[in-house]
Order: sequence, then structure tokens, then C-alpha cells
Amino acid sequence: MTAAVPGESGRTARWYPHLWAGTLLTQAAYNAARMLVSYRVLELGGDGTALGVITALFALLPLVVAVPVGRAVDNGHPAGVLRAGVAATVAALLVLALSTDLVVLAAGNILLGFAQILVTVAGQGFIPLLSDARDIDRRFAGWALATSIGQTAGLPVAGLVTSASSDSGGVSTTAGLLALAVLAALAVPSALLMPVVGAQRARAEQHGAAQSVPTMLATPGMRPAMFSSLVVLTSMDVLAAFLPVLGHQYGFGVLTVTVLLMLRTGSAIVARTFLPALLRVVPRRWMLLAATLCSAAPMALIPVIPNPVVIGVFLVVVGFLWGVGQPLTMSWVVSLVTERSRASALSLRLTGNRLGQVLVPLGAGGIAGVAGAGSVFLVTAALLGLSGGFTWRAVRGTNL
Repeated sequence: MTAAVPGESGRTARWYPHLWAGTLLTQAAYNAARMLVSYRVLELGGDGTALGVITALFALLPLVVAVPVGRAVDNGHPAGVLRAGVAATVAALLVLALSTDLVVLAAGNILLGFAQILVTVAGQGFIPLLSDARDIDRRFAGWALATSIGQTAGLPVAGLVTSASSDSGGVSTTAGLLALAVLAALAVPSALLMPVVGAQRARAEQHGAAQSVPTMLATPGMRPAMFSSLVVLTSMDVLAAFLPVLGHQYGFGVLTVTVLLMLRTGSAIVARTFLPALLRVVPRRWMLLAATLCSAAPMALIPVIPNPVVIGVFLVVVGFLWGVGQPLTMSWVVSLVTERSRASALSLRLTGNRLGQVLVPLGAGGIAGVAGAGSVFLVTAALLGLSGGFTWRAVRGTNL
């Protein structure tokens, strides 16, 4: 699965499987924790507004530190950033599991968001740094595939442990969050086995000057690429945060909501598995457009038909489309900047994502408090349609 980079040592040549395994384990913990945090808010007496605020706090520190973290990765420190992120992940999950009020829960969610940005920026940064140009698309797709498998695998762990530890009087999330902390701890060996690149080697192997944030933002295509990524990711967050609330209103149990969320991530696994083959027959620009525009309608219909089977079908569709869109926006962003700024550009993309993760959940929580959880899905669908229009303007007539 991994082609060695010329001049790599034996240990460095095996970096990709270690990255793949660590990504799978940490993303399993992140995705399942997002679901359990929603139940934890309800468990501690919070409402839809509190859920929106706490969900938004997940993106607070990443919004500030993403670009500096990307610069650190570009300057040859991806291994250190990755290891710090894995350690912070375990710590954050322990804080969440032991939280007894909404303030401590919010603090744990802030730390979890910080941990995720460290792991994500470092993981994505390793790919252009240690890959030949011809392998970047494939390895981003493989990285995204590991993310999807992890997100799918983490949900049943959290759902089954939580269900087993809960009684008929309500949902108890402590055991589920502790199980996720153990799962994240299993990523420590993979993080320790990732190669230390070094600043001198990183600079020597990258061409072009480092670009400033304004320069990257002014590059044609960058802002539509960032907005597409932002909308898809925040749509995933809205789904993970508010489907439990919508399911609770409809009388769905924890396991039913878990299965529904697994259908979304499972469909993304299929999409990312076959993405290299799809790229050979479908132009990249059409897949980028479909990721947002074609997912708007099923997203809008989720609250309209309160049937778990029908909702499951909608989630399979949006999961496939979002599964294609996210890795392609990574390649799109990387293609727009110099080699010396690739991790920084990916971090800028993540900054945009986290801005959306702050603003959209806050808005969604306010909307849910006034108009109900179902209205959140309608607003998200409108954002997907808007992003599709921007993407079309950016990619038409290009070779993407």
C-alpha cells in the first residue's frame, strides 16, 4: 500500500501503515465521543442551546492554533505534533468521562478539539512531505478511508458499552467515554513509530517559498475549496450532534441512532475505497460538486420522514457523497500552493472548518431551541446547496 520515498530508511519507508493505524484509532475515539458528548449534555441536564454551545467549543482552540500548528509541521515537526495530539486525546476523554457538570464537560470538549487538530494536521502533513506527487491523491484517499473506518468502528464500541452500562431510567455515558480513552491509548505505539523528519530535511525536499495566509486566501479556488470543506464537515457535525436529539424526539433508542450514524460513516468507507477508481472515470470537478449540491436534498428530508429505515437510506447517500468530497478538497487545496506551504494550506482549510464548527453549531443550537432539532437539518441543507454553487463557479472550465 505504501511506496517508499527515495532515500528513505527502512523505518521511514514504513511510515504510512503506522499513520493509517493511528488515524483509525484516534478518529474512532473522536467521532464516537461527539455522539456521547451529546448524550452527556442531556444526562447533565442541558438543553439544545447548551448542546450547541458545547459542540461549538470543540472547535474553539483549533480555530486559533491550526495555522501555527501547520507551520510547525511544514518546518519538520510532524512527529512531535502527532505524539502530543494522541496524548491530549487520552487526557480529554478522561476529563469527559469524569465530568460532573456542564462546565467541566465543556472544558473536556475544548481539549478534545485541540487534540484532534494536532493529530489531524500532523497526519495530513506527513502525506505531502513523505510522498511522491503521483501518490498524494491515493494517500489522501487512504488517510480519509482510515478516518471513515475509525469513525464507523468507534460508534458500536461507544454505543454497546453505553447501552450495557445504562438502566431504564436514562443514559449513562461514563463507561463509554472510558472505553474510548482506552481505544485512543492504543494509538500511542503508532505515533511513537512515526519518523522524525527534521527541519533541515523538510526544507531541503520542498520547493517554493512559504506563503502567507493572505497570499493563500487570494489564490483562485482557495476560498471555494475551503467553503466546500467547511460545509461538508459542519454538516457531519450537525448530524452527529443533533441526530441523537431528533432520534430522542422520535423515540429512537441509543443503538438505533448509533446504527444510523454508522450507515453514514460506512457509506463513506465505500466511497473512499473506490475513490481512486472513480477518479479514472469521473472528472474530479463533478465529484467535488456532487459532494455538496447533491447531498442537500437528502439532508433536508431527514426530519421530514421520521422513519429509521428511510433516514438510513438518506444517510447512505450523504455519507457516500461526503466521503468523496473531503479527500478531494485536501488534494484541491494542496494543488493551489507551493510545496513549502502544503501543511499550512491544509491547516488553513482546517481553520475554515473549525470556524464553521464554531458558528454553525451555535446557530444550530439557537435554531433548535426555537424551532426544534428538525429545522437544523433544513438550514444545513441550504448551506450545502450554496456551497455547491460556489464550487461550480470555481471548477467549471478547469482541469480539476
